Formats: sequence, C-alpha cells, structure tokens
Amino acid sequence: MNLTLEQLRSVTLGALEIRQEGDAFFFHRMSAQQADAFTRQSPELGPRASAPSGVRFDFYTDAAEVAVRYRLGPHISDRAYFGLDALVNGTLAAHEGAPSYTDGQEGTLHVHLDGQENHVQIFLSAVTPISVLSVTVTDGAAIRPYKPRRRILMHGDSITQGYDTYYPSACYANRLALYYDAEIINQAIGGACFDPNTPAYAGDHFDFITVAYGTNDWRKKLGDDIGPDTDAFLRRLKELYPNTPAFMILPLWRSDFLDTYRAGDFRVCRTLIGRLAAKHGYHVIDDFDMVPHDRRYFYDARLHPNEYGFFLYAQRLTELINEKLALQ
Repeated sequence: MNLTLEQLRSVTLGALEIRQEGDAFFFHRMSAQQADAFTRQSPELGPRASAPSGVRFDFYTDAAEVAVRYRLGPHISDRAYFGLDALVNGTLAAHEGAPSYTDGQEGTLHVHLDGQENHVQIFLSAVTPISVLSVTVTDGAAIRPYKPRRRILMHGDSITQGYDTYYPSACYANRLALYYDAEIINQAIGGACFDPNTPAYAGDHFDFITVAYGTNDWRKKLGDDIGPDTDAFLRRLKELYPNTPAFMILPLWRSDFLDTYRAGDFRVCRTLIGRLAAKHGYHVIDDFDMVPHDRRYFYDARLHPNEYGFFLYAQRLTELINEKLALQ
C-alpha cells in the first residue's frame, strides 16, 4: 500500500511544505523567498535549501515492512555522499547510503518489522537533495502519525545542517530532536553567514530557537561587517519570535582558530557575537570545548564533527540548554 500525499503530510515532521511534482514528492524546510535570500548572499547557497535536513517520517505501524523509494538530485556542494536512516523504537534498524552518487540515482530503503505495532522514524538526507517516489507499507497495515511534544526552530551553517555524517540521525540537530521529543524546522545552510534577510516566520508554537552562525563570518567577512550583520540578524529573528526562548550557540572550536583572517582573531569574533546576542535577550552558549580539540573527532580533521563528535556535542548542548531553560 502506497501512502497518499495526505497520508505523507500526516506523518512528515520538519517540512513547511510538501509538494507533489510529477512522480515525486519534495519536502521544503524553508520558503522560496528564504532560499532566494541565501542565493543573494552567495550563489551556491540557495540550492542547498533543497536538501531536506531535519525532515523525517514519524509514525506507528503494525506493518511487516516499510519501504521508501527515493531519487537523488544534483550535487549542491562538494559533498558527494548521501544517507537515509530508519529508527525502530529508537534504535537504528536500517541505513541506505553511499560515499558518492549520480544525479537522478534511485534506490529503496527497506525497513523490516515484526508485524506488531512499532514506532518508525525515517530521516532523510541532511545535505543531499532527495525526492521521495513512494512510501509503502504492507497491505492492510495501520498507520498512526506520531505527535512530538515540542517544536524547535534552528538557524545556522553547515554544522547545524548536518555536514559531515553519512548518518543523518547522528547529526546534532536530529539528536536534539530525539532528545527533546521534538519536531525541528532546520533552516541551516552550509557555508552561510549572519544575514538579516534570511529569517522568516516559520509557524507558531516553537518551544525554543537555536542560532549557530559565526564560523563562516570569521573566514569570509571584514571585521567591521560582522557586528552590524550579526546585530541585524538577531534583532530580526527576535522581532519574529519576541516571546520564544532563543539560544546563540557560539562558533565551535576549529583546528585553524589561531589563524588570522580579514575578520581578525577568532576568539574576539566569538566574544563580539556573544555580546550582541546577550544584548538582544538570547541565552549565550559557549561551545568552544564541547568536542575535544582532537582532529579524530572531526570528519574533515578541522571543522565538522564526525558521528562521535556530534554525539558529544549534542550531549553537552542539551545539558546547557536545560540549565538555561530551568532559569525561565
């Protein structure tokens, strides 16, 4: 039995819009206007909005099997890999992925079940454009959408989008979704900087918001530009969600942090971002030491945590968020 568009909508979390185009379903985590704003920031950024980071199917079923047929889209960065994960009752039960793929490549993620009611969560690729051709369950099986307790809005760059893990369920954003029993709307874009044109209204009832920009600002901008851009972004997001707790996650340690770029010293940049965030009422989280300063915890030995690095990062981040929320 193939799920209809309406059934897919009922079991999908993390997408602001689902469209059926031809024989495929596409999942959008931000508006077209936001994608255009990222494109204006830099031409290669806008297309990265097509990767369904944070999107998952989440439901109970007594099916004996669930199958997700997918089609991969064009490469939108220098990353050539893709991955899909299926969790059954909270445990990774199936994974489909490869270190490289071709545009238009198709495949199927099979999830084998026992025919009893199980909680199934299927995470789509965080960094690769992917459309879904069908979601199939055993004929006659029941489908019951899962309703998470919370919602989280996330802004940031590649680390928040989910670079560089082959397992999308392992990136820190999706780990937070599981820990907080939450739907996340992940609007992070790899390579992006603070830009007041990118925040937009994404719906009501977010329990909290996270922002994690800055590492690209340090590499790409002049020092005099970082302050005004950061200030304007933080102000704009607060205008959209004035009563929602918001967290500013400062740039993570990176192996080249002692280098000097046009923006100056990395630590000075972090301090400036933290000061501006506090001015606008954000809870500031200093994550400099969340992942050991050891290249082995980083996929690229420099900036992006690997699966174990993300595990440590998410573990410490939830502790700090909980400490801040306890003050509310």
